[in-house]
Amino acid sequence: MPSYLHPGVYVEEIPSGAKPIEGVSTSVAALVGYTTEGPIGEATLVHSWDEFKARFGEIHSATDHLGLAAFNFFLNGGRDAYIARLAQNAAASTLPAARMPGRAAGSASAINVLAITANSAGAWGNTLRVRVTANDGYRFALEVSQAEGADSSVVESFSNLSMDSSDAGYVLTVVNGSSRYIKADLSSDLKATPATFFKNATSVSGDLSALVFTTVLAGMTLTLNVDNLGAKSVTLGAAPGGTYDSGGEVAAEIQARVRALGDAYGAFTCAFAGNQLTLTSGSDSAASSVLVRPGALATLLKLGKGAGGTEIHGTQDVVPALMAVAEALTGGADGDAPGVDDYADFFAKLKRVRDVNIVLLPGQFMPADGTGNPAIDAAIAHCEAMASRMLLVDPPPGHELDQSATVSALGLPTSTYTALYYPWVKMANPFYNRDTNPNVPTTLSVAPSPFAAGVWARTDGTRGVWKAPAGVEATVRGMAGLEFTVEDGDQDQLNPEGVNCLRKLPSYGAVVWGTRTLSTKANPEWRYVPVRRTAIYIESSIYNGIQWAVFEPNDHRLWSSLRANVGAFMDGLFRAGAFQGQKSSDAYFVRCGLGDTMTQDDIDRGQVIAIVGFAPLKPAEFVIVRIQQKVGQS
Repeated sequence: MPSYLHPGVYVEEIPSGAKPIEGVSTSVAALVGYTTEGPIGEATLVHSWDEFKARFGEIHSATDHLGLAAFNFFLNGGRDAYIARLAQNAAASTLPAARMPGRAAGSASAINVLAITANSAGAWGNTLRVRVTANDGYRFALEVSQAEGADSSVVESFSNLSMDSSDAGYVLTVVNGSSRYIKADLSSDLKATPATFFKNATSVSGDLSALVFTTVLAGMTLTLNVDNLGAKSVTLGAAPGGTYDSGGEVAAEIQARVRALGDAYGAFTCAFAGNQLTLTSGSDSAASSVLVRPGALATLLKLGKGAGGTEIHGTQDVVPALMAVAEALTGGADGDAPGVDDYADFFAKLKRVRDVNIVLLPGQFMPADGTGNPAIDAAIAHCEAMASRMLLVDPPPGHELDQSATVSALGLPTSTYTALYYPWVKMANPFYNRDTNPNVPTTLSVAPSPFAAGVWARTDGTRGVWKAPAGVEATVRGMAGLEFTVEDGDQDQLNPEGVNCLRKLPSYGAVVWGTRTLSTKANPEWRYVPVRRTAIYIESSIYNGIQWAVFEPNDHRLWSSLRANVGAFMDGLFRAGAFQGQKSSDAYFVRCGLGDTMTQDDIDRGQVIAIVGFAPLKPAEFVIVRIQQKVGQS
């Protein structure tokens, strides 16, 4: 509470109680299945087909169900998708041992100094090549190329790299932070015994035999950077007797002045022998360095590269040697298709991704013999547990559903969180080329669910989640044909079973012509896809929008605020046309209060209960026009 301690005017802000509820996204998909490139067991968010290709590659083959599904989802209007690659026993390509040795004549020349691997498992990594194209002092450049048949092309290059972990160009930071193709790590030898390979850095002067130490040095300044601790300047004082008599006295003065900078410089040494000064950092590490900056004293003492001296960095030996040709990565393997345990494990992770609304299982479909599919069962259990997402199920390929008996024989699930689309779709074969690859089919049969999911997303964006994603507006893009033609008589049999058909209609082309869930008979209250999805939308939005109410005082103020905020949200949906009814009172209600939705016992247990009801729009599935002849009246 504010305190009023002196006379005056006090201005205060008080909350209005309005906490608007924002609607959640309704068209974020999760595509879960087997492919041959990309991270395994992770949910990777992509927003377009180009982003998918950057992380998971192009469509790899005619049986790359995940790649084909992603392509058709985005083609038909999908905008956001979590992609999950699942695989067993996959292996990443690696650079063979001793193919990237340290600099010749150095202590690391006989080992691999860097371990290079493809950034995801799969045989695709065997097409990668790496090459060190330049090195200068303690920096080098790395080039990545990719083979295509007998040819190869450079796909990435990195310059100004360093093996010093404190350097801005540290190879692990630069490559792992930006490469689409490879990951870099220090070799196991460097990790095991770093002191064997990293040097105690030195800076050695040029020949000082002609330098007269007794006349020119007192009072001059030397600037140097030791172990990358930052540039420091030291000024030489007068030697005993007023002058320096030898290079040894100058070396002792430099050493004393540098060590006086602090404990971090306690191992620094400077010695004079053979008419040369040798400055040594005192540490055997990747960051070991003695860099002398240009200046008048540095020029006189011939320290630093610009003055004729030499500088040997701590990483001098472990900088990769120049490579005459690019070296190939080997050992990559695509692995095997995932099992039901892989799906179950991933769905446990997917629970933490709360914005998913649509789940697809590319490559998984209901078997024709009615034995069921454990992966689909695991996905349904996940959707029902989350109560915020729907699964699109695919029928078996090559299996015609021409009557209700064939549908019943599939043993389809009856969950209100599932929908099935039929038949499989023919699309242009991306691997067919009349000139270079004419011996493959011109079309491929692919599952219908990604097409439908894309239409769901497109309809959500243009009309809202309460609009049935079907009808003449729900055109199917990229469809070259259908595996089986569905006529009116066929759909008479399929529609009551909850099978949504893709059809080609005269004047309208390829469209989605059905909007039922698989609970059509088991739970008719949730017969229609838009009804179930509208409920999910409302539930998720309110769940996210009233988190502020937790731990608030459970009294009439809280109940009134909940009624007001939830009511404002529902009224917005009513005005957008999401509900039945000409008046808001006919379309929805929001109740919250003692004696209405709660008892005193509920309040004593810390519970506040609100009840929200709505009258969902049902799609006009059967449009009936009755025509009667008017008989002439006398």
